[in-house]
Amino acid sequence: MTKYIHSLKGKALRHKSFLQNFSYLSALQIFNLVLPLITFPYLIRVLGKETYGLVIFAQALISYLAILVGFGFNISATKDISIHRNDKAKLSEIVSSVLIIKVLLMLLTFVILGVLLYYIPRTHGYTALFILSMWVCLFDVIFPIWYFQGVEQMKYIAYITMTSRLLFLGLIFIFIHSPQDFLYVPILYGTGALVAGAISMIIIFVKHKIQFRIQSYSNLKYYFKDSVPIFISNVSISLYVNTNKIIAGAFLGMAEVAYYDLAEKLTTVLKIPQNILSQSLFPKISKEKNLGFIKRIFSLTVALNLALFLFSVVFSKTIILILGGNQMLPAQTVVIILAVTVPFIAMSNIFGIQLLIPFGFSNLFSRVVITSAFVYILQMLVIWLSVGFSIESISIATLNNEIFCCAYLFYYCKKCNLW
Repeated sequence: MTKYIHSLKGKALRHKSFLQNFSYLSALQIFNLVLPLITFPYLIRVLGKETYGLVIFAQALISYLAILVGFGFNISATKDISIHRNDKAKLSEIVSSVLIIKVLLMLLTFVILGVLLYYIPRTHGYTALFILSMWVCLFDVIFPIWYFQGVEQMKYIAYITMTSRLLFLGLIFIFIHSPQDFLYVPILYGTGALVAGAISMIIIFVKHKIQFRIQSYSNLKYYFKDSVPIFISNVSISLYVNTNKIIAGAFLGMAEVAYYDLAEKLTTVLKIPQNILSQSLFPKISKEKNLGFIKRIFSLTVALNLALFLFSVVFSKTIILILGGNQMLPAQTVVIILAVTVPFIAMSNIFGIQLLIPFGFSNLFSRVVITSAFVYILQMLVIWLSVGFSIESISIATLNNEIFCCAYLFYYCKKCNLW
């Protein structure tokens, strides 16, 4: 028994950094799980499903612009930070370069938003809502998750995120009391984002003594090009994630946006354990490249996510009634369909993020995701020209895409002798 305890202690010490990061991310994800369960029932009842759907429609549109600002740095910069974590000069170069590129990209997003507001009929009359929703892009610039992940100090992500979101949670009940108060939703989210960004910048530049310097064109070009494959992948993934809400809003109505958003929120909760594992593992795997360790994690991943899927099928109706009441019951079928994607997304994460990218096959990962995006577009065209859009048909197309993506990623892992 004593020998077994000593063995466990030895393993814990060897994986101390991973276990600490896993613990902080677990606490954060549990917090993120509870928060929507508090705010969604209140907002859906106070704003009504039509106005709430409009707010979500704005967030979905701005999410496209946030992808441009993010530009895949959450993976490429995390990898670079992880490799050079003990070199202050190199860290200063990476941080400065990424921040400069992000600021330039954000300026570009404002130009793009102006064009979108002019040409998309659904946005007319709601210009203020879309401009205020740009807090999403600002948050991506000033809250460098990629830095904290790279140095494996996820405690900062946990503390800062919880502080900013608790501020948002308190203010939402103070300021939002009727459908006319819908503009306060992006305003309050933005307030939390500014607080989080200010704290993180102080930690990086004061506590960690990273120095911001204007970078040469060659440095900016290097980090920009290094992130291009990930950016392309993110655009492709977003195509069949955020576009579903855009299609629902454009062809079906804002009530359908609210139904789909509830189903997506519940599915996101189911994906939280895998997200914790992924964010905790990526820096470690990027450094150690231990295939045996990854395969052990894969077995845990499959078992856990199958259990979560079964849970969602059994309790979906009860959860929907608690969160949204009878008015949101049409979301149940969508909840079950999207829940089927959870095990496939989890396996895809292992094959793509934890295997192909750390082992130098980012281009193959991008190829899979881009191909999946074309498959999604083809499905949308077939649905539009045949049976017509519904939230169920949109959800089934998403499920088909996740199955295709998982199988394709597995094929490349086998081909590259990673499995």
